[in-house]
Amino acid sequence: MNVRKLAMSSVFAALMCLTGMLIHWAPALIPFSILPVFVYLSGLILGAEYGAMAMLVYLVLGLFGLPVFASAPFGGLGYILKPTFGFLLGYVAAAYVVGRFYREGSLWRAITGVFFGLIVLYLFGLSYLYVILHWVLHQTTSIAGVLAIGFVPLLFMGDLIKAGLAVWVGQEIVRRR
Repeated sequence: MNVRKLAMSSVFAALMCLTGMLIHWAPALIPFSILPVFVYLSGLILGAEYGAMAMLVYLVLGLFGLPVFASAPFGGLGYILKPTFGFLLGYVAAAYVVGRFYREGSLWRAITGVFFGLIVLYLFGLSYLYVILHWVLHQTTSIAGVLAIGFVPLLFMGDLIKAGLAVWVGQEIVRRR
């Protein structure tokens, strides 16, 4: 067990908690979620296992009731039934995928890792969104409807820009340490 990476994992979990709380306390300051940037950065900087562990700690803290998630009810087990909970599960998988693809110093591996992390995040988020809408809330929905709700708005809110920012910042941090 790498103590340095373990400590950095706790810092990333804390950053996720702080950012989630900041989004729901001051939505005018952050009109979009910057959480995916920290997800990708955790995979780039910490690697697959420690990056995923940091996201898992964030997820568990929220499920235990701490108000760390970005939207109401902000925490607790009831959050599992929210249609967007799949994106939180996707944070764990995306950080792992980014860390698996990335090799220190390789810009192309960083771009590839973050790109595949973005795909995994959407796969988890959109699949869960469909399941909750269709099977739990009994709303008639289609794949096109789910894409219109959970993909198009997020992509246009700059998810590709966030991914690029994570690659740039992650490369700089890894290069300087």
